[in-house]
Amino acid sequence: MQYDVVIVGAGPAGSATAWHLATAGVRTLLVDKSRFPRDKVCGDCLSPRAQHGLARLGVLETVAAEAHAASCIRFRAPGGAEASARLAGADNRPARTLVLPRYRFDHILQRHALAAGADFRVAHVRTLLPTGGVELDGTAVPAQLVVIATGAALSLIKRTPFAPPGPVHTVAARAYLRGIRSPGPDLRIFLDRLPLPGYAWLFPTGPDSANLGYWYAGRAPMPVAGRLATLLAEHPALAGARADSDDIGRIAGYPIRCDFLRAPKAATGVLAVGEAAGLVNPFTGEGIDYALESAELAAVSAQAALRRAGAGGALAAAALADYPRALNRRFRGLFRVMTAARRYGANPWVFDRLFGRGRHGQDLVDRLVQVCFGAAPPTRVLAPAALAPLLLSRPRRPVTDE
Repeated sequence: MQYDVVIVGAGPAGSATAWHLATAGVRTLLVDKSRFPRDKVCGDCLSPRAQHGLARLGVLETVAAEAHAASCIRFRAPGGAEASARLAGADNRPARTLVLPRYRFDHILQRHALAAGADFRVAHVRTLLPTGGVELDGTAVPAQLVVIATGAALSLIKRTPFAPPGPVHTVAARAYLRGIRSPGPDLRIFLDRLPLPGYAWLFPTGPDSANLGYWYAGRAPMPVAGRLATLLAEHPALAGARADSDDIGRIAGYPIRCDFLRAPKAATGVLAVGEAAGLVNPFTGEGIDYALESAELAAVSAQAALRRAGAGGALAAAALADYPRALNRRFRGLFRVMTAARRYGANPWVFDRLFGRGRHGQDLVDRLVQVCFGAAPPTRVLAPAALAPLLLSRPRRPVTDE
């Protein structure tokens, strides 16, 4: 069969792109190296912004029916101070997060794309055809456009004009706790007893299970799987959760790509979507919302380019130029603020003041959570009236665990 578009990678970005294109009548092939369902190491959290994207795909109710819903996030600062924030929706978005393991979530989206008319093949894509399309297991599959949705993996991207000039990854590790007797309903973020920038998390996935992990975004080498194992043994809250569990799954490490501000996004015959375009928040490590949004922007640009070009070879880079411009309009301001927040704000001095002022600091905590979860523009967290009390406050005396 002849295809207009081949999408490499059937995670959220790839499957969402396939759904948008197939729904519009574009002949679409979705390719992944694995059969579905398959696991994907992740924090499994779907923000209100991500749920808005799922609603546009027509699949939110299906996902929500299987997910754990949380309306509050709790923080523990490096010095022991604790704070919490209620999740706020905006533009009719849900005031909650959903937590659903990627084993189920990705399969739901992949099946949704196939139901819309996309084809699917299991294969390794190692080569792009110079005339447009890909080579699958030695067979040429021509197409006018290839969409790379391979996440943080660089093996294919290094064979394209998108090859990064240097390191682009942060690192994380995750395990599942099963048979846990009291995971609680809330999302929990820990900033104590671990290297910064980064955080540990405990996200309930159901009444007796939780996703537990650690993300590190610093420059020094970090064996994150080993660090998470240490946290499970030594961190009071995480060790307590492990002791409360009947079983802990395998600790798996994985890379996260956050270099959107400098990553190429389009070239002749090829686009990158989601994490393959560096679209992971550099302050929070979250990327599913941006994956879904970039998928829709890529599909709109691809359809317009295909209409203008008609039948023929690979789409010219100029025909795809609307896509990176649309990404920049949507995300550049947010990523600049989040990059600055990681560089200058992800340290004990800031976190202890941010989370240690009780009701006096609640407004700024709420603002930060709203920006991070896509419920407010990034400028809200930079308001001088909000930042001044933080910068002028005294350091909180460290709290030690007994």
